[in-house]
Order: sequence, then C-alpha cells, then structure tokens
Amino acid sequence: MMARLWFWLLLVLGAWASAGAQSPSRGALGALGAERSYPSFELEYVEPQVHKWYAPRHLQETYWQPWYQSASNYARYPYTRYVDRLLEGDDFYDLLGSQVGRGWQVYSWTQEQPQAQGSQINKQPTRQVRNSSEALAFGTNRGTNAYGGFFNRLVIAGDERGQTAYRLMVGDQIDTRFTPLTFSKPRYNGLRLDLAGARHSATLLLSRVSDPNGSAADATGTGSFSRNGTNATHMLGGHADLALGDLARLGLSYVNVHNAHTQLELNNGNPLNGTLTIAQNQSLRSLWVRLRDDSPGDLGGGAVLLAHDIVLVDTSGRELRGSEIGLLPQIEGGANRGGVLVADGSEYILLAYDLAGLDYEGVHSADLQSARVELNLANDYRVEVASNLQADGVGSAANTVFLTSARAEGNVRDRSNTRLVGVGYGLPVANEIYGVDWNMPDWRGLSLAGEVALNRRLRRYPNPALDKHQQLVETAGALYGQLAYQRWSWQLFAEAFSLDDDYGTSYWLTDPGGTIFYRAAIPQVYELVDDDDDFNGVPEWPRPFQPNAQRAWPGYDENGDFINDQNQNFNLVPDYAEPFLRYLSDRPEFLFGLDMNHNGTVDRFENDLEPDYPYKRDHRGFNAYLKGLLGPDAGLTVGRQDMRLIAGDGRTESWYLLASWVRTFGDARLRLFEHAALVRDDIADDLLQWFQPVDAQGRMLEMPDALPAQDTWKNVFYADWDQHLGPGIRMQHRFKWEAWRQRDSDASLARREGRRESGFLGLINRAQWSVPVGLATLQPRFKSEFRHERPFSVRRPASTSLEETAILLWTQPLMAETVGVAYFPRYGRQRFNTELQLGLEFSRLWLLEGRREDIGENFSRWTTIIQLSNRVAYEGYQLATRTGLRLSAWNFSRRRDQRTNTFFLTIIAGLR
Repeated sequence: MMARLWFWLLLVLGAWASAGAQSPSRGALGALGAERSYPSFELEYVEPQVHKWYAPRHLQETYWQPWYQSASNYARYPYTRYVDRLLEGDDFYDLLGSQVGRGWQVYSWTQEQPQAQGSQINKQPTRQVRNSSEALAFGTNRGTNAYGGFFNRLVIAGDERGQTAYRLMVGDQIDTRFTPLTFSKPRYNGLRLDLAGARHSATLLLSRVSDPNGSAADATGTGSFSRNGTNATHMLGGHADLALGDLARLGLSYVNVHNAHTQLELNNGNPLNGTLTIAQNQSLRSLWVRLRDDSPGDLGGGAVLLAHDIVLVDTSGRELRGSEIGLLPQIEGGANRGGVLVADGSEYILLAYDLAGLDYEGVHSADLQSARVELNLANDYRVEVASNLQADGVGSAANTVFLTSARAEGNVRDRSNTRLVGVGYGLPVANEIYGVDWNMPDWRGLSLAGEVALNRRLRRYPNPALDKHQQLVETAGALYGQLAYQRWSWQLFAEAFSLDDDYGTSYWLTDPGGTIFYRAAIPQVYELVDDDDDFNGVPEWPRPFQPNAQRAWPGYDENGDFINDQNQNFNLVPDYAEPFLRYLSDRPEFLFGLDMNHNGTVDRFENDLEPDYPYKRDHRGFNAYLKGLLGPDAGLTVGRQDMRLIAGDGRTESWYLLASWVRTFGDARLRLFEHAALVRDDIADDLLQWFQPVDAQGRMLEMPDALPAQDTWKNVFYADWDQHLGPGIRMQHRFKWEAWRQRDSDASLARREGRRESGFLGLINRAQWSVPVGLATLQPRFKSEFRHERPFSVRRPASTSLEETAILLWTQPLMAETVGVAYFPRYGRQRFNTELQLGLEFSRLWLLEGRREDIGENFSRWTTIIQLSNRVAYEGYQLATRTGLRLSAWNFSRRRDQRTNTFFLTIIAGLR
C-alpha cells in the first residue's frame, strides 16, 4: 500500500512539473521556441518522446528547436551563415577541473613518468574540436599557431605588488646571461622566471634543450625529431643576486644539463644526476684506451706506458683483475724502448679489451657494474677512451669516437711525473656547474669583481640488468678576480685567473630514441656559454635548434648596423678599394688597438670558435699595471703580464708600457698613443677571421698563430690629426708605425721561417673642400696612402707602395623650389628632393719596393659617374631612387688594360 502511494504521488508531481515547465514550442504546432544557451540540461526539457530533432545550428552557442522542420523560409527571419561554433577557440580546463577559459593553446610542456614518449612539447597544436565532421568540412581542424603568429615566439606573464615582482617568459630567442663562466646565451630557447624584491633578485631557467620546439629537423641529417620522446636532454638553471649591504653584491649560480628517461620513475634517484638513455644502457662489448703525445709538435717526450691492467666489478661486488683472469688487451702502436712503450709526436698506443668474450666463472659482460683501466704513465701523456657505445651514429657505418679522459700537467720529459692513472669508464649522463660571483663597484676608490665556478661531469657505466648504475664524477674548476684602486691621479689594476683545460659548459644532446652523436657535421651539443665575439646576438658556431651567423667581424661594426664597416654597401669590393667610397674608408691595418695575446691581431678584432669565457681555458696567470695621469689629457701605464698553460706546454711573459695624449685645439684634435713591450710568448692563439677579397665573395679564413713574439721587442705608435680650416674645409691625417724585432738566434729564426725585423708603417692624408656655387656644390677631394709592410713570415712578400687619389664631385639640384627643409646659403649643403651628381676620380699606385699580396705592379685608374637621385614620400615611406651610369678604366704597367661599364637603378624605401 505504501509503495502504491509513493508511485501515484511521484506520477502526479511529474505531470505537474511537466505542465508547469511546458516550453512555448509545445503550446502551438509549428511555433518557434525561445533560444537558449548550449550546452544545457534541465529537468523541464526531459520529455518521453520518440521523435528525434534535427535542425541547423546557425549561431555560435545557440540553436533553435522547432516542433517540426519541413522547409526553410527566410521571408520574415534573416538568413544567417554557417559559422564555427568555436570561433573564439576551445574550452580549456586545469588539472583541478576548473575552467580556464576559451581560447587557443599557445604553449604546452608535459612530462609523464613512467611512460613511453612521456616528454611532450607543443608550440603549434592541432585543434581538438568537439565535432570532427564539422571541423573537416570547414577546415577548422588545423591548429592555430598562436605562439608564433600572435606573439612572435615570445609570451610574457607576470605580476607585482609593492617592491616585489615576477615575470614568466616563454620564448625562442631570449637574451639570458648569469655570469661569463656559468651561463651566457643571446638566444636562449625555453622558460625563464625572474623574481625581484627590494634588494635581492633571482632567475630560474627550464628547457628541454634536445628539442625545445616540439618538432624540428635533426641537425645530423639522420632523421627528424618527433614531438614526443622517451629520451630527452633537460636544462635547469638558477641564479640569485644578493645585496651585501649597500656596497657589494653576491651572486649564486647553478646550471645543470642531464639526460631524462620517461620510462623510469621520477623518484628513481636524483634526476639532476642524469640517467642512461635507451641506446646507452646496453652491455659493453669493446673498450679501447688510446695514449698519445699531448704536445706532438716537439716530437719527443711523449706518453710512456710502464704498466697496465683492467679492473672489473660484477653485480655482486666482486673485483676481478684482467691480469688474474686472463683478460689482456690487444696492443697496437707505440715503440718499445727499454721494456716500456713510448708514443712520440703523431704516434699512439692503443689498448683494446674484448669484453664480449669475457667468461670467467660464469661472469660475462652483462654481469658487470663497473670497469676501470689502471695505467702507470709518465711524461707528456694524453689518455683517450672509447667503446662500442660511443660512436658518431648507428649501424655499421658508425665510427668510434675517442674522448679525452686525462692529460699530464705541463710538458714533462724526464719521467719525473710517473704516476698511476685510473681511467673509469662511463657514458655521459649530466653536466653541472656551481658558481659564486661577487662585485663591489666602489669603496673608497677600491673596486673588486670575480667569480669561482666548479664543473662536474657525471658518467654512468651501462648495464640494462641494473636499476641503479655506478656513477663517475669528473671535476674541473675556473676562477678569476679583478682589483682596481684609484687614488688621486694614480690607478692600480690587477687581475688573476685560472681555468682548467677540461672546464666545460657543453653537453651532448640525445634524440628521442636515446642515441647520442658524439661527432657530427653540426656538433650535437648544447652550449651553456655561447660564442658571440661580435656581440650581435647571434652565435658564430652552428648548434642544433638555434640560429647561427655564417660570418663574424668583431670590432668592425662600430655603428651597430650588423654590416661590416669596411663594406657598408655589402658588395664584392671593400669600401677602401671601391671608387669614391675609398675616400672615407681606411684599411684595417691602419686601425689602432692592443694585442695582449701577441698573435699579430688587435684583440678587439679577434674571432675564434671558443666559448666567450673572460679568459681562455688551460690558462693560469696574472696581469697588473700602474697608471698615472699626467694632466687632464695624458696618461702613462706600466704593466706586467705572466701566464702559462696548465696542461699544455706554453708561457707568456711581458713587460709593457702604454702612453697616451689627447688634446683639442679649437676645431682640431690630436691623438697620440705609444705601446712598447718586451714579450716572450709561445702560446698559440689561432683565429677564424673574416676576409673580403676584391671581386669575390667574402669568407671566414683560418689564421693560425705563427708565434711571432717568442722573444721580441714590440712597439706600436699611432697618431691622428683632425682639423677644420674654415667653412667647408676639412683635413685628416693618420699615422701608424708597428715594429717587431726578434731577439732569438738566426738558426731559430730560420727554423721558424721568420724575419728579424717585421712590422707596418702607414700614413694617410686626406682633405676635402665643399664650395657652394649657387644652389649647387663643388667638392674637390684628395687622399694619399703610403704603406710599408714587412710580415713576420718569409713566405709572405714585403712591399712599399704609394697610392694617390683625386676626386671631383658636382651636385646640382633640379626643381629647386621643392625642398625638404629650408636652404641657408654658406651654412652647409642642402639636400634637395631631386639632385644630379657628377663625379670624377683618378688614382695612381706606385709599387716602390717588392710586391703586395693583392697586386704586383703599378697601375692607374679613372672612374666617372653620373647619377640622378630623388627622394619622395610614398604611402607612408620615404623612397630614395638612384639611377645612373659608371665608367671605369684600369691601366696596368705590364698587363692588358681593363674597362668596365655599370648601369644602375635602385629604389630604397625607409621610414625617414
């Protein structure tokens, strides 16, 4: 009875609710119902009907629900287009289930462990629509590149309150620098979080450096990286800047690059210590140890091998020696001298261990947890290690790659450094750097700055049967300190530094399958400190997933336009050799600067392929000088330089003097510089410099250091004089004298193929006069260039030459009533909208002695040009049009004359 009562009560309540919530569309047949938001589910819309409803959804987020649909009529109701319901993007929810909002996914990085292909980065997602048939029909299934299209690959979020603020950035090319020894990248790709308080600040970095873009071509050319990967290389870095009172600051840095394996548990040890990748974690079959002469150039005193043995440890902890179990290496190379093996010069000693054939009391290679080779070595040795898992690729075409494991300090030749060297084998899994830096700008005239960094390289021995692998740690250090003290007119400066030869801020990258390419056309490494010698924000060396510059010219872009100052129009002719442009452009040999590494190239013009550390690796030493101000315009500096190689063989010692005087006389300025030094330098500083030949493409040219200052007097004197002689008349003079005199014996010079005296002597005189002739301007110009060159190497020719150039320019305004600004006669040249220019240049070169590398005979040349120029505003831009004709003729003393004709028409659009 009670059950029936409840049944009838629920039936009556249901009927009443249905009647009370009756939709208007149910009251009259064929009447359109009210619109409602979609999606929605309410009890009043639940009715027991079998009829299915189909109607077009015209508008975003709304739809009509008529009683029936038999035809469409738009006489009273406007027609609406079919539009994408997700025109404003998709709905997104966080991991807590809260709705984030509607929009487009910009960036996503997820790391799921343990799971295959658990590392995912997505910067251009495929759209996840609710209705796949609609998406395919209207083409809305394609992802929206919000990261690159909306925000140009840089997204910034942040907040602040009071004196506390933070910024979170995700970008492909973020200029990020900690310290010169820990992290410095002009194009960092990843996440960056900056925090700042009233006195302290901090930065946190995180990036999947093996593929930061989610999907990119493999730089090795062996395939392509996928968006998802099981193996990856991660980078984590942090820097804190702490205020020590009001006078000094202390910086703390930590940077780590390591292998990540998503099939392992996240709590499987310290993830910053790295893990073996899938391709790395295989049983070792072969192990090679190679010994070489660390200074092969001296052809003696190389590596001496007195004894050797291999020590193996199985998974039970038992230690096995190769000499006791019969595991002996196959020895190749070396010379037997007095019962020991010696490798001098280009010779080598190779020890090859066949671990695949190991079978001792049931112990095989798969049962080992570590392997260490013990070597009794002497003299100047270098130890390199390789295995079958350490190659430049995969498959039968892969080549074994040897990596340096140990080096002797200095260049010992008498076996006084005999020692037992243990070489434990492991594959790289991580690289990390700890750094501390300090800076005190000024305290009563005293300034201090410096940095200490510790580099730890982590390796593990591979064995797929083990969950935890033996870890090997190699350490290297770097430090430097600078001190400056100023008191009245005296200034003292001192710097000391020491960087180990194996200090490194690079680490190998892994592909998603776990393969590491230890050698490739483009090195598969991630650089924590990039090589950007010309400070243009683009590294010089090619590395995966980052742009690189094909050319670099440090010091030759003083106007900051990213174009070589010696070739501003960026053609095949340097400006100092091009007609009319040569007047204002001088050859690099005439530029002044200091050469503190004594390789013959001014330091500010040097380019190499090394990380931009403040000092070079494998160098230890100091530099100090005392400077006195001799009045407001003059100064005198006396200094001492002393540094040596730590593991290599070489030393640099120098006493030097620097004097300067800069004085202004009315409209004239005089500058004098004198640099003299007594140098002993046998440390090679090779360079890679930009070379621009005439009528040919410029290229990077290797310049090995010929060591021209092994025992040398150096002297460089430079002077320039710039003066204005009345309105429109300007004269400039530049003089440079550089002399190197060798102090060693004739036999040593002959062996080095060097000259006793070498150097450069150059003088430039130029003058111009701007003469107003009505609205026109006449400009006579004259330039004289004298050069005496005597290179150190006898293989390069010595020469003395004189080149005289005369130029005459005529500028005639056309349609002079249309000008850009007012014209003031006698107060400077006016730029009119339309001008006709005529130019005539005549030059002659005399080879007074010898021959130059670029030319070997006398010649004369004349060039004439007619040019029509126009400047006009066009659609918001300033158009500059140039058209004309240039005729040139060369007359040589021994060769056939040459003539060239050039017609040109150029249009340039600018903003001003």
